[in-house]
Amino acid sequence: MPSSASGSAPATFLHKVIAAVSFAALLHAAYSAAQHRLYLRLTEQPFTALPADIVAQTLASLIFLCWACTHVAGAFQPIRADIANGRRRWDDVGSCLSFVTFEHRAKALSPTYALDSGRAFTVSL
Repeated sequence: MPSSASGSAPATFLHKVIAAVSFAALLHAAYSAAQHRLYLRLTEQPFTALPADIVAQTLASLIFLCWACTHVAGAFQPIRADIANGRRRWDDVGSCLSFVTFEHRAKALSPTYALDSGRAFTVSL
């Protein structure tokens, strides 16, 4: 399996099939555990532990599902910001237009600000 430049192998159809089959096996193990508990309640037997085949199926399907999901999810992004943003200029990095607002109370400090008569207030000491 060839690895990409980021270090993880690309997702193939096989990884997606393994993820789907292991997810179905995990759902089947959960259904089997619930069915086993129902059987014990109907026969009035005490619950001590799940059968070994259900535990083995749960662990195997969980391990295969985690392995397949790491391949299907894609490459991880680097944590260091200087690597991820190496080609960006400082002007582009520092501009956060979502924080820009023009309707704030500091506009009253401007010499061209006209005080609205309905909003006028007086301070008395």
